[in-house]
Amino acid sequence: MSVVDTAHHSLDLESVSSQAQDCLELPLPVPRASSWPPSPDKDPTLPSFPREEPGPEPLVPGNLPFPALSLEEEEEEEDEDGDDAAEPEGLRSEEHPRQFFAEARRLREQKLLLDEEVSVAGRVYGLHRVILAAVSSLFRGRLLGCGGSRAPLILDVAPGGWEAVLTFAYEGVLGPAPQGDVLAAAEALGAPRVKAAALRRCEEAGDAGEDGKKPSQAEELRENLRGVELLYREGVGCDLKLEAGGCQLRVHRAALACGSEFFGAMLLSGMRESQGTEVSLRTISSQDLRLLVSFAYSGVVRARWPGLLRAAQAALQYQSSSCLDLCQKALARGLSPARCLALFPMAEAPGLEMLWNKARHYLLTHLPAVALCPTFPSLPAACLAELLDSDELHVQEEFEAFVAARNWLAANPEIQESEAKALLRCVRFGRMSTRELRRVRAAGLPPSLSPDLLHQLLVEADVPGQERRREPDRALVVIGGDELRSDMALRQPSGRVWWARAFRCGMGLVRTVEWGWLPALPAPGRFRHGAASLAGSELYVCGGQDFYSHSNTLASTLRWEPTQEDWEEMAPLCQARSFFPLVALDGQLYALGGRDNGVALNSVETYNPELNVWSCLILCPVLL
Repeated sequence: MSVVDTAHHSLDLESVSSQAQDCLELPLPVPRASSWPPSPDKDPTLPSFPREEPGPEPLVPGNLPFPALSLEEEEEEEDEDGDDAAEPEGLRSEEHPRQFFAEARRLREQKLLLDEEVSVAGRVYGLHRVILAAVSSLFRGRLLGCGGSRAPLILDVAPGGWEAVLTFAYEGVLGPAPQGDVLAAAEALGAPRVKAAALRRCEEAGDAGEDGKKPSQAEELRENLRGVELLYREGVGCDLKLEAGGCQLRVHRAALACGSEFFGAMLLSGMRESQGTEVSLRTISSQDLRLLVSFAYSGVVRARWPGLLRAAQAALQYQSSSCLDLCQKALARGLSPARCLALFPMAEAPGLEMLWNKARHYLLTHLPAVALCPTFPSLPAACLAELLDSDELHVQEEFEAFVAARNWLAANPEIQESEAKALLRCVRFGRMSTRELRRVRAAGLPPSLSPDLLHQLLVEADVPGQERRREPDRALVVIGGDELRSDMALRQPSGRVWWARAFRCGMGLVRTVEWGWLPALPAPGRFRHGAASLAGSELYVCGGQDFYSHSNTLASTLRWEPTQEDWEEMAPLCQARSFFPLVALDGQLYALGGRDNGVALNSVETYNPELNVWSCLILCPVLL
């Protein structure tokens, strides 16, 4: 058990547990609320990401598909919520615009896929028309009329103003130039957003306090990408036709190379596909083609969960890393028993480790519910055995693990008895109560297995000291505290220690906690102490008070880890203290300041667990 947080407050708690009814036939787990939230919104490794921002309806010509992909268009079945008429949500990648224009700058620096030359004050600049056309009406017009080679465009503007516009198109910020030159260049090029940015910069110089509405660089790049996407939607200046499975798309060569690693590699390879104006792709489906092109231009995927699963597979196969990252985050936020089981065919694919780790954690914390899923029998035997054998499996009682194994065996009667025995050995019969064992005997094994097998397993498990605990990989622990009563005269320090076994979803935002008990602190308990975890599983409780007078400050140190039956007393603090933080850092504990006998302390001491020794450090410069 890895302790991720500790606290020392007073709580009056009851362990929440659901008991199944005894019966002679196979008892199924009682349907219950999920042990953990089905959408891990609070996971720090899964930062929330925004939905697609609403905008004006695109202008879509009849011969072009709408680029923001909806993978559910070809689905005839209803989604899991039964709402097949609802529009799929648009998920937008925050990283895609930045990556798109970073690749555009790289291509420009290496003089790749350039299709425009601009001469300013005798200097010739190579660039990509589609990038400039996203911010300039002049280049949009040139893109509309493009065809064959053209002489360099000669601009009569100040070099500084032109370079400011160029920098804005590729980087989302204005280059350093006098405001007059930037405004003149923006006017000549038909770049209203560049003009607005120059005016904002002038206003900021006059009033530094008015910067609350200034768009960030990321927002400007997002708008630039929307401009590129609009050119695609309207079919303006497309110079390449892609065909796959009867689907034809007209695209911009440079934009596609910037937005997709797969197409970038194809267009820059020097092979035949990189030279012509038409490319036929025989190894990609029309659906995957639409996905890749759509995401390259927009950074958006519109799909419900089944579509996201297919989108992740396509993004993985055709090397669209930002699309894959977006799909994995969305898939991980909407897990359910059936969805976790659907992920198994993709489990071993390189690149999907983050998603699989989330799905595995869900299975470990929801196995009783997963065992009731119609697709549960399709779970590979090795995967089920790994789940049942894990110390992190969360079951309210071990009988639930047996039911999961029995249900799977009943649905797979062709399984060999040796394999069934190996699977059932993962169930920890040795930690079952007498009541649970009676229920196991009453249920028995499926008819396809020998009745003697269960008796053999129970005899093997009846070995003292062989019981293995099941603990979650991370847990919230509450230690001792000031145990308050309505009658303040009855208040007393608490010796109880609780740990949160599971968080349950309630109505709305309500979350209830299923609590278990760890060994109690030595009498009479304590409060105002420090608590920390070392090595992910060892709990330390130091100092505090065991009564309410200043003279009852403690210096003792207590230690507990999951293999112990009780708390162990370690070396005491150098000085008694309460009201202090205890910090774990680099394998050592640090006790900082606090109070002793009513006096604030400015001392710091550290604990070495290998030597079991507390040592005083330098004094703090101020009272803590």
